[in-house]
Amino acid sequence: MSRPERRTLERVQYWQGQMLRAQDFLTLQGVEAQRRWWHNRAIHNAYGIAEGLSATLIPANGPYTGVSVPPGVAYDIFGRELILERTLIIPLPGNVASNFGGAMSLLMRYKPPSRSMHPDEISEVCWTAPGSVIAGTAEFVWRTGDNLNPAEGVAVLAVSYSAGALTGPDPNYVQISAEPLSRPALASGATIPGQTSWELWTAGFYPIAGITDIPFPPVLVGVQTWIDTSAAGFTDVPCYFAWLQGPLWSSQAQQFLPTLLTNITDASIIGFTFQLVLPAPPPSTGGPEIARPTPPAAAPPYTVVNASNFIQFAQQQGLYVSWIGCQMPGKACSCSQDSVSATQGSAFAAKT
Repeated sequence: MSRPERRTLERVQYWQGQMLRAQDFLTLQGVEAQRRWWHNRAIHNAYGIAEGLSATLIPANGPYTGVSVPPGVAYDIFGRELILERTLIIPLPGNVASNFGGAMSLLMRYKPPSRSMHPDEISEVCWTAPGSVIAGTAEFVWRTGDNLNPAEGVAVLAVSYSAGALTGPDPNYVQISAEPLSRPALASGATIPGQTSWELWTAGFYPIAGITDIPFPPVLVGVQTWIDTSAAGFTDVPCYFAWLQGPLWSSQAQQFLPTLLTNITDASIIGFTFQLVLPAPPPSTGGPEIARPTPPAAAPPYTVVNASNFIQFAQQQGLYVSWIGCQMPGKACSCSQDSVSATQGSAFAAKT
């Protein structure tokens, strides 16, 4: 059984004019491979079949003569890549006892690349004939049983035996698939300062049965903007965190943006709506203005930014929205209870 190499990881350094040998480059490749394997098993927990390797018995209806394994990629429990570059025909085990009954598994395990090439491989470097060059970094072995130690390899097929004769595929075999390594779990971004597309946020109120049947008019609550996160490539609705950034006080215009209450809604895999609760503009009475006391000279008057003049203030101050999205494994994230399709629909409705 192949075991991972015990190597103390260190960075290989060179100096100007150094004479390099083939072993120096092999050492560099070995260190980089070990770092990649550590990353695969520590960060991605990679184990199982990533692509291809859908092994089948041949012929399909028996009597069986071997197993056909198409090209593919798998990862063993140590994070090493098991690469099969062309289809292989694996012979059936030839030492099965005449009274054996049960399951037998075909395991794929890591095989280090050869340090030296065979003569037939060297002669066919520029024009390779099928079957002469190594098919990848994997080898196949048969093991008894279907409940095996993951350190022995990755099972690509299991077959059943009865009285020493192969009866067909094992019905209890379940392929172990590796999780995709290209999907992000954490992403962040920001809108363009001063060019964020803000719009007014209004909320409607419904009549209360038995009290009034007249619908209330929409109330101006604040402002909102749609944040596009489609470039992050989320596969499930993540937990979003967003906040407003930029100077909240304009000394030139004597304007101040008060303490903000924020809200995130319409969360989906492609974006969300960021909302700011702002004070409504002062009502216009149409009558004579009420005399107000003049503030002292040491405290010049200033204007509180409200929902009606926020958009112009945000452009002048270069305000923008920063966000972070965290996609938890599986369905652990409880930020949204809706399905992906439902949240997508509500997100598009919010945009329109």
